[in-house]
Amino acid sequence: MSDYVFGDKFGGDKIGRDKNVQTGGSGNTWRIDNSQGVSPAELDAAVDELQAFVAQLIREGVVAADGSVTDPGAVVTAVRSRPGRLRAVSRAVAGGATEAVLAGVRGGVAALVAALVGGT
Repeated sequence: MSDYVFGDKFGGDKIGRDKNVQTGGSGNTWRIDNSQGVSPAELDAAVDELQAFVAQLIREGVVAADGSVTDPGAVVTAVRSRPGRLRAVSRAVAGGATEAVLAGVRGGVAALVAALVGGT
């Protein structure tokens, strides 16, 4: 087995290299994403980091126990005020493994955090 995840399907999204995304409906515009991929260890680190961050937000009362966001503004502030806290998540999202990271963390807050660190 390879040390890196390249082109595997996960949650309907292709992870890693050569992601072909058709844009514009039936047009012929394609974007090729030649990212370096994400190793299983990096993916595990990102999931662990995001789980710890969500647990901290739950303790602070910003997120409910089920992972739903109770104060979106506070989540945005927490992510932006601690950019170094989510380095593994940022690398995984940049490497195309957003869906894989989100599969390991439940609740809407995880998607919000991933979007914030991914710049979307």
